[in-house]
Amino acid sequence: MEISMGRPPVPTHLKRDRRLVVMLTETETENLSDAARAAGAASLSDWVRDLLFEEARRLAGTKTG
Repeated sequence: MEISMGRPPVPTHLKRDRRLVVMLTETETENLSDAARAAGAASLSDWVRDLLFEEARRLAGTKTG
């Protein structure tokens, strides 16, 4: 009997392996973290990604992501 540990791997087409580095002060990071938490986001990264794609779609008038 095999015992499975941890979560299953993310499918290849859904893997996020690129990074966008944004330099922030400690205060800016805290402010963003507070806002993400207040919005009920799973993580700061998820919250920022969602907002960026929402704005990109609005500005481009197309679907992104």
